Amino acid sequence: MGELQPRMRAGDKDRQRTVEQLGKHFGEGRLTVEEFDERVRAHSSVYLDELPALTADLPGDPEPHRRGTRPPMRVPFAVFVLLAAILLTVSMVGAVVHGAPPFFALFLVFLFLRRRRWSRHW
Repeated sequence: MGELQPRMRAGDKDRQRTVEQLGKHFGEGRLTVEEFDERVRAHSSVYLDELPALTADLPGDPEPHRRGTRPPMRVPFAVFVLLAAILLTVSMVGAVVHGAPPFFALFLVFLFLRRRRWSRHW
């Protein structure tokens, strides 16, 4: 509801929200039937500043439990270099044995040159 201006009229949603809060606390055993019936007069509340008094002595909604975020798992750079070296070797052996063009080697050269082209260190 934010900051309340005195004598600002309450809407149906405001009254309904207060009654829902009271019902939740009644269901959790914080209010007796008599207290609940007395406080449900929120339907007859005309002004917003009358509503908070109905739930002032009840605890607010607890903040949801936040899960700790786990940092993303990083694969060491050495693993990528080793994998690239193995695939490059297999590609070159296949090129020599079968006479096929070394596509993987050409692909690696393309990636390397493309990365260097956009790098500021070149």
